[in-house]
Amino acid sequence: MLMSPVQFFRNLPKKQCVVCKQDMVEQADCYTNKCEKCNTIN
Repeated sequence: MLMSPVQFFRNLPKKQCVVCKQDMVEQADCYTNKCEKCNTIN
């Protein structure tokens, strides 16, 4: 039996920062892999 799309997305693990490994608060249009604290754009 196929899983509904809603169940599929609810079961995905939380996205984690690649630097500090903390869970990230995702936004719909966010493709970054670093949290705000670790994302240092100079």
